[in-house]
Order: sequence, then structure tokens, then C-alpha cells
Amino acid sequence: MAERSEIDLSNIPAHVAVIMDGNGRWAKQRGGLRVFGHQSAITAVRDTVEEAAELGVRYLTLYAFSTENWNRPAFEVTALMQLLVHTIRQETPTLLKNSVRLQSIGEINNLPKNCQRELAEAIELTKSGTRMTLVLALSYSGRWDLTQA
Repeated sequence: MAERSEIDLSNIPAHVAVIMDGNGRWAKQRGGLRVFGHQSAITAVRDTVEEAAELGVRYLTLYAFSTENWNRPAFEVTALMQLLVHTIRQETPTLLKNSVRLQSIGEINNLPKNCQRELAEAIELTKSGTRMTLVLALSYSGRWDLTQA
């Protein structure tokens, strides 16, 4: 990320979208399992959310799990869903403290029930957040947008 002094604070975009890609390849290059890359990415995600809120970004979308990701090995999909539940549970208090509202887009009904419950609870708890809206794109594709238009 650019140094704060290099950022034109008068020209901050209202909406930033991040495609979270390459975590598995990063881990494999280091001799680890793909899941290790996904787990390691949580720190970068946390830093990105905090920095975006501090800079005044109003909407931050994280393209976290595409519909194509369902084609990955079952072990990896299960690990990603467990990581999603764990991360939402762990980060919701910070979202509340920083007045960040959580929302989601995508085919949420395709997620495991425990993911749906955790996500719905966090969305409900953070619904009054006014500083920034964090949108998680889960089981999402561009086709989803077209069907929702």
C-alpha cells in the first residue's frame, strides 16, 4: 500500500473492490498448503479494511469466494468455509467498534448453514454502522449481478 503521504486525501474513491486471488499460489510457492495462504491473507484483509475506513472509503467490497470456487477440492472448500465463520466471529467486535456495517452479495443460500447464520448475525449486529460499508462477495459471479438487476 502507498505511504500515507503519497495519497491524495482529496481524491479518495467512494467504492473500492478487491479481488482476493493468489493466496493458494503464494502458499504453494513457500512450500505450504493452499489453505495456509488463505489463513495468512486474513491479516492483509484486516489491514485493508482498517486503512480503507481511516482514509474515508465509504464502500469496500471483498470478492472473497466466487461461484467457481465451489469446484475446488472438498477439503479446501470446507477449510475456506470454516475460515469464513471463524473470521466473521473474530472480526465482528472490531467492525462494531469502528462503526463498519457488514453486508453481503452473492448466492448466500449456497453457503453452509453455519456460514449463513454467522454472516446473518454479523450483518444484523453491524447494521447501524455509518463509517463504512464492508461488502463480502460470497458464492458470487458477475452473472449474479445480472440476475439481480
